[in-house]
Amino acid sequence: NYRLLSLAKFPDPTNVSSATIFLASLALGAAGAFADLIVPTPALTLPKKIYGIGVPPFHVDDNVIVPVLSGLACEQIFKVCGWPLDLKLATHLVIR
Repeated sequence: NYRLLSLAKFPDPTNVSSATIFLASLALGAAGAFADLIVPTPALTLPKKIYGIGVPPFHVDDNVIVPVLSGLACEQIFKVCGWPLDLKLATHLVIR
């Protein structure tokens, strides 16, 4: 998170400090971890039949919940930081 936010193209880079980026990346990581913790294991599944009628195999697992909750948390964190929601993040994670 920190690396991608550090490489982001902020409209006014003078208003963005390393501490703000660090705290935002820490909050994003915590939000993702919390979202992962609230997902039950094994995944929630529908029964094979409801009132004698067969239902399609449907389940809710962490591949659905974690991105949705992390995205909502990201939106709120960006608002608190005063960053635009259409912030252009780094295209690729570059490790040097």
